[in-house]
Amino acid sequence: MRDTMHPITKRLGLLTAAAALFAGALGGTASFAEAASPRAAENKMVLVARQDPGTLDFVKSNLTAMRLWIPANIVEPLVYFNKDGSVAPGVAESWTISDDKLTYTFKIRETTFSNGAPVTAEDVVYSLNTMKASPVVDYAAAYEAVTAIDKVDDHTVKVTLSRPSQNFWRGMGAISGLIQPEAAAGTIATNPIGTGPYKLKTYTTNSTFEFEANPTYWGEKPAVQNVTVRIITDGTAGLNALEAGEVDSLPVITIDLWEQLSKRELDKKFTLVTYPQVGEPTYAVLNQKLDKDLRETIAKTLDRQSYNDAFGAAWGAENTCTFALPNQVWFSPENAETCPFPYDMEGAMATIAEKGYASTPLEYASLSDVPDLSLPADIMVPAMQAAGFNVTRNAIDLARYSQLIFQGRPPQFDVTIMSGDANPVQWACPDPTKAGWSTYCSADYTKALADADVALTDADYAAQMKKSADILRKDAVIIPLIAKKGVGLFNPDLKGFEEPRVGVAIEMSKLHW
Repeated sequence: MRDTMHPITKRLGLLTAAAALFAGALGGTASFAEAASPRAAENKMVLVARQDPGTLDFVKSNLTAMRLWIPANIVEPLVYFNKDGSVAPGVAESWTISDDKLTYTFKIRETTFSNGAPVTAEDVVYSLNTMKASPVVDYAAAYEAVTAIDKVDDHTVKVTLSRPSQNFWRGMGAISGLIQPEAAAGTIATNPIGTGPYKLKTYTTNSTFEFEANPTYWGEKPAVQNVTVRIITDGTAGLNALEAGEVDSLPVITIDLWEQLSKRELDKKFTLVTYPQVGEPTYAVLNQKLDKDLRETIAKTLDRQSYNDAFGAAWGAENTCTFALPNQVWFSPENAETCPFPYDMEGAMATIAEKGYASTPLEYASLSDVPDLSLPADIMVPAMQAAGFNVTRNAIDLARYSQLIFQGRPPQFDVTIMSGDANPVQWACPDPTKAGWSTYCSADYTKALADADVALTDADYAAQMKKSADILRKDAVIIPLIAKKGVGLFNPDLKGFEEPRVGVAIEMSKLHW
């Protein structure tokens, strides 16, 4: 567990968080689009959020509902990592990195926060130390090698590491590197302050966010001055609002709406985009206590295309044999080379008969109240039974599932199905006694991830991450099936979306009519 809420718990409100943005600028694809938004002439736009985050405290919250709107728009990181791998200035206008990768010196730009207060080195030191102590493990993990964060002068901050760390450097372009004013930290939950292109005018719980352009923004001014984000938790109501012209975009089209989207031909009336950033891999999870040959045989009963077909939207998912998303360097699509145990029902049946696996009772634990996970279970269990496995399905609600699977020590299941963040570190297991619900514990995998973190070049980092992915594939404990993509619908006249640079955050300042 990476924070106080497991990803599945967080996803109930949002269902499956297939969130925001797409690769490259939007283009109009509609052949019979609705009339231009009445807000275009007013230089405004209205977007839809599917969930109220409850808090805007980006230090303590990992909810997608917060991460979509606050980072990059209101609060900026020290640097930005672009799609092409280049690094652009953020709150830091420049930086130097020592040859041994142990010292990072950031020159802080002379600018102000949206409340008018100057950005100081003290604010940066405070922000980084606050993130270092974050209860969200993913945020704090960037600082594992950090030994000191020091003010050099009024606009210079030095960070010292005990060892090289790719996680630290990349974290400075992510939520781990967000900069806030220390004096305004007390209002972070309802009114976060930053240096971004927008400032939050109002936040009404379960209703709206109102953003307005930050007049003191140091970069290119937003094209759209006023943005409303309406919180519409009913997905169908959100689609209806888009079709009626009441809103201009649903950048979050959850998987439960994919079939409806196609049947209503909304992909023809509006611009449909897919993007990898907040897509989610779906994967089978096998208890590591099971014999490896048995795990490999189960893997051969997994017809990835059948899972993809079940969601009814070929554009919404990609078959894969790697626990990753398509924008990550260790991602591989399904093919004979990347699937060590490709779909082979006849071979699985022969192995089951040869080794007598039919006499081994297997319990399949499935969630009964998360649709995008009960559907794959509907496919996987009959396939295993058809192959000859003696498998019994135990469909339970989230509360019971959390008790048995997430908290169970040892885990009380043999097989299950899951979706989650594409964070490879979550499968590392340096201490076997602390093995989590995934049951995965591999010293080789943990070492490969550690070697990737200390890599001195991007090429070495990518090579080590691919090595770790190869270990994951061949161990047949976490078995990737499909990588669900992020999906969004936009008014065809609304242009300018780019892939998110800070996690999943929608950079609203890129939009224009």
